[in-house]
Amino acid sequence: KHWKSRYFEIEERMLYCYNYRPSMGGKLIRAMPLEGAVVQEIKNGKYPFTFEARNQHFEFVMRAKNDAEVLLWIKLLRGESEANALIPHVISDDEVAEEEKKESSDGEGCQDGTTKKKGGEITTKLTPNQQARYDFFKNERDFVAAVCDVAEVLRFHDPKERKAIAPGLVSRLSIPPCAYVPLCKSTDVWRRVESVLADDTRVFNTNERCPMIYYFVSKRGEKIGTTLGIRNPNLDVAEYMHMQFQVPQVDPMGGLTAIGEHEDLEGHDVELNNSKDESREEGRHDDNIEVKDGEIKDGVADDDTLDMNDPTDAVGTGSVWAAEDSTTSRPKSSLFVSLPSKLALQLNRFESRRKLSYLDRTGTPLKNTTPIVNKKVMEKTVLENVIDDDDSASDNVSLDGQSVTGSVTSGSIIMGDQVMTFQPADGVDKASLVRAKNVVSGGESWTEKTARMLKTAKQNIVKDGEEDTSVYEIETLMAKSNDDLRQEVFVMQMIHYFESVFAKAHVAVWLKTYRILSTSKSTGLIEVLTDATSIDGLKKSEGYPANGGLRAYFEQVYGEPTSKSFLAAQRNFTRSLAGYSLVCYLLGLNDRHNGNIMIDTRGHIIHIDFGFAFGMAPGHEWSFERAPFKMTRDYIDVMGGTGSDCFKEFKKLFVDGFKAARSNSLTALGLVEIMMYKSNYPCFTGTRYGGGVSLKRFEKRLMLNVPDSKVEKKAEQLITSSIDHYGTKLYDIFQKQSNGYAI
Repeated sequence: KHWKSRYFEIEERMLYCYNYRPSMGGKLIRAMPLEGAVVQEIKNGKYPFTFEARNQHFEFVMRAKNDAEVLLWIKLLRGESEANALIPHVISDDEVAEEEKKESSDGEGCQDGTTKKKGGEITTKLTPNQQARYDFFKNERDFVAAVCDVAEVLRFHDPKERKAIAPGLVSRLSIPPCAYVPLCKSTDVWRRVESVLADDTRVFNTNERCPMIYYFVSKRGEKIGTTLGIRNPNLDVAEYMHMQFQVPQVDPMGGLTAIGEHEDLEGHDVELNNSKDESREEGRHDDNIEVKDGEIKDGVADDDTLDMNDPTDAVGTGSVWAAEDSTTSRPKSSLFVSLPSKLALQLNRFESRRKLSYLDRTGTPLKNTTPIVNKKVMEKTVLENVIDDDDSASDNVSLDGQSVTGSVTSGSIIMGDQVMTFQPADGVDKASLVRAKNVVSGGESWTEKTARMLKTAKQNIVKDGEEDTSVYEIETLMAKSNDDLRQEVFVMQMIHYFESVFAKAHVAVWLKTYRILSTSKSTGLIEVLTDATSIDGLKKSEGYPANGGLRAYFEQVYGEPTSKSFLAAQRNFTRSLAGYSLVCYLLGLNDRHNGNIMIDTRGHIIHIDFGFAFGMAPGHEWSFERAPFKMTRDYIDVMGGTGSDCFKEFKKLFVDGFKAARSNSLTALGLVEIMMYKSNYPCFTGTRYGGGVSLKRFEKRLMLNVPDSKVEKKAEQLITSSIDHYGTKLYDIFQKQSNGYAI
């Protein structure tokens, strides 16, 4: 190949390649992320002065003019590839080697806040507390990235080989000493990842991506930190972090001093007040460079979080530990900055030109806020505890006086040699659940599966002599690559918001708000829905009745239509159908084929995959999906027909939920308007959906111009027009012919 002259730029850890200089109209040809890239000189090659930069997906072979230019480019590229996003600039190995030629002494300080050591190692000047937090955060970030990278690596293998390759890749996954599955809130129970079950890994083959399901063994109820010896199995994530990483700082003499207990505290305050002015004076005389608060000079951020005396290093209550000879961080008032005048002027001009949204037009202040619910408030879930070993069972299992069963939702746990399984009690009897799992879960429920996995994992645990009383559980997640989940995260947040709206209005609909975490623009983690399968998978199952559809399946699994289990499952189906019918209409969810609608062993339906939202649909203007929401004949039959009491309950739930959504429309519209501002979500961009089009359609679906006296009639018309809609039928037929989804 002939060599081509190209213009390269390095910016924000990216390598950009242009056909010529951008300032002269050059166009970007391609770009390559430099994080973790391999940069090296090509020696003994055909051409002189050549070097390469490559990663898993890209490779650039470049040729410089001379040796000096080669060394300069390699130094710059390696500096970006080895840099860490948490500490903006960590000196690269090349820079260390260059400095070591000038300075041969060991441990000499650097201007950017680091300390050099022989061998190219870099030690950042952090307190023990800061170092522990940094290590934890970095390890957790690397752990999540490694989990997603396995799915990315498998994507480039032949689909027939992926399932055989996956266990080997997963077994090599490096698990940090303090890692957790990040699909949780700060108030959820802390569970530390102990190991991964590589042989149980599941792989799903698609043309463009390779989603994977991981199974991790987690522990809780371990000893916390160095000073606290308690074993509390119900510590939440925030409490655990507080106890584990609050490390007191030790002065050179080995003593600890609590600020507030020192005798000459007033004199220390005088130094505090003068420190700000003194630092500014020093800045004025340092090569005539003035350093303002918040700026970075010589690689050190002027921020109290990097100060040796971290105000968050607290143990107990009311004391901040620090070394006696350390200085106190500057007052918080110095952290406030004023808005630059040019930026303020631009914002004012923008506001004057901006078209008024619905919130601006109404001018109505938000009066009542809707608290986001953490748990279902309409139905109280009771856990049935089934213990394998009845002789050693107890009604209330505890560890150091703390109940273990209170934080279990479903599945199994192991405590000592005792295996306990938990499942919600909602009226569906065990015989019905056994029949349902044979069709839905392949004959093994989630509680049985986790119990089996835990028994196998427990046998592989090496005992260190001390009695292990920790609680072991199985955690599962789906890792995806080559898929942008940010829009799905937002849609799920809106579903969670409407769930809270319905709960506040005492509308007894059922919604499953599973957790989605977008880790980058192309990777993410998703909570796995257990004891559930898609309706497509259900209808293709061997145990599914050949005739009669969903109604025949319900009668086969849950019993006679008058039995307690059938009525409970029918109620679960109706309430979940009402909830998802509401959110599908309000949020404009499309692509609702039977592969994107799931059903669990208790009769609930659950919608997944929100790639088409706020009116965005496959085919766009030519989409078959014209109904307000999906309401097939199968659904009507399960409820007993349009004249049944169950269908009347569905209508009442839908109408009441729609009224509740209208009464909270200001907040909902505000959330959508905020998220669509300069958004790159597909549902908010382009000529079809950008420019506020999606927001206007959302406002129209809320029927805010309809009088309250006519809302109920309008809502019932939505139900009537959705029943057995021809567009729904056509789309299901299209999906069956193109993708093989069952109808």
